[in-house]
Amino acid sequence: MLSNVNRRAFLAGAMATGIALPLLNACAPASAPATSSSSSSGGAQLAGAQGTAKSLFPTYIPVTNGPKPDYHDDNPLFSDAFNNYPKNPQKANDAAPGAGSTINVLTAAYFPPPTPREQNPTWQAVEKQLNATMNMNIITGSDYRLKFPTIMAGDDLPDIMHIFFGYSLAPNLPDFFKAKCADLTQYLSGDAAKDYPYLAAIPTAAWKNSIAAVNGALYLIPIHRPMFSIAPIGGNFFKNVDMWDGELGQNYTPTSADDFKRALQQLTKPQQNQWGIGSWGSGSQLFGLGCFAELFNAPNNWKLDAAGKLVKDRETDEYKAAVGYMRDLFTAGVFWPDSIQASGNVRDDFAGKKFAISPEGQGNSYVDFWQRGNKVNPPTRFGMLNLFPAQAGQKPGYFLGTGFVSMNVLKKNSPDKIKEILRIMNWLASPFGSQEDLLLSYGLEGQDYTLDDQGNPKPTPDGTGRAGYVPWRYIAQHPWAYYQADLPGFAKASYDAEHASIPYGIDDPTNGYYSPLAYGKGVQADNTFWDGVRDIILSRRPMSDYDQLVTDWKTTAGDQIRKEYTDAMSAANG
Repeated sequence: MLSNVNRRAFLAGAMATGIALPLLNACAPASAPATSSSSSSGGAQLAGAQGTAKSLFPTYIPVTNGPKPDYHDDNPLFSDAFNNYPKNPQKANDAAPGAGSTINVLTAAYFPPPTPREQNPTWQAVEKQLNATMNMNIITGSDYRLKFPTIMAGDDLPDIMHIFFGYSLAPNLPDFFKAKCADLTQYLSGDAAKDYPYLAAIPTAAWKNSIAAVNGALYLIPIHRPMFSIAPIGGNFFKNVDMWDGELGQNYTPTSADDFKRALQQLTKPQQNQWGIGSWGSGSQLFGLGCFAELFNAPNNWKLDAAGKLVKDRETDEYKAAVGYMRDLFTAGVFWPDSIQASGNVRDDFAGKKFAISPEGQGNSYVDFWQRGNKVNPPTRFGMLNLFPAQAGQKPGYFLGTGFVSMNVLKKNSPDKIKEILRIMNWLASPFGSQEDLLLSYGLEGQDYTLDDQGNPKPTPDGTGRAGYVPWRYIAQHPWAYYQADLPGFAKASYDAEHASIPYGIDDPTNGYYSPLAYGKGVQADNTFWDGVRDIILSRRPMSDYDQLVTDWKTTAGDQIRKEYTDAMSAANG
């Protein structure tokens, strides 16, 4: 299923940064399935993998003159990995990209406020190399969704605008793009992208799945992220190695759902304040339901049945079986009891050996609990369970991610201005391990960072605020690279994790399309469904209520969402 890389356009949570600074391993609140429209007439075609829309995306040209990764696969679905920061970084650009002008940027505050430009010699050093003044209006995430529609309605737009919550940011983004934003087709589509080689190095999946092309024109430039699944959409079962391997044997992999339950029961020892598995139940996380849906080979959001009809995951016997299995695990007492009250990540408790298994994603979650485990005395180790099926002998399943976290759009401008901005974005996307990347990520040597004996940048107390917190990487960035120097073995573990999961990838046929209703009634209908499923999992409602929950979802929004996706797909296929 790897041939179809046109992934669901938005994540419920996503990787945000790729540099080896623990505080910068943040998650960006992107959105759920690809949705939004200004029309009430039904689903509209956005560029997918089919038809003429395919030619709108840049020709993918990977960088070949960058530093050699320690782990590499030619397939762009897999990300490079580095044990250490490349030594003797080379300059990636021959000339400054700017023309001495001012570029106004609207972006979101992914991190604490950076050191203001006026007091920030590192910011000024970047501008000198760009030959441009970069004015950034950095708005906190809680305010961004509220302020963006007001900015859209005005005529004095910033040159670059960050799309932080995906197509859920505003109800009429497609019309806004067409009316007020630059059509980038002539600059970036096909071989035209060769003029901006570092943007052309962004894998095609990120362009497709971010719905960068809208109704025949290319508008958006994505920020690339890996293709692994992110909770709550899917994920992996991660183990506390000391607990799991110590009790069950080195690298023990369950053969089935029943065997997994047996292992969790063996690990559950309430008298020692230890349980088999733990998670949190708020929102759509639902105690890791996405991981259990993968286990039972449910669809990745949607599937096409034998007759070509779209079927939602929750309408399948496999998804229902996953819910029933989780209910059984709670009844068996293998879930950490505090999971019920927990409303956010529980990684301190995972590192503290309250439970042996945590269903999470391969990205920031992995980094986070690995780092937390290193702080425990004695340190505790973590790893990922190999995929296994609910029924012995079946092929395991894995929900692929979308390959992006957010994107940027440019306002309408003169061709010369647009080309200048694209050159600047191309410079900001310089390869991992280049001089430009080192400056953007870590700043000025001696002031913002020092080098350890392996050549890895180590931020100074003030360096993170002057370099890492300035959101350069959310204007444009090189393709994702695994690098976490404070975690020896992280690069290899991440490379192995991708190769243990992505080959089993399950795709979503609705990727590249949107349904207008999914961010209207669809949101509330989903929340109502999840609230009911949570009660079923916790035995507050009988399992027999499940079918009615699905029927209510279909009546409220699901059937109309299905029709809108179907209409959009039909239009794309002529």
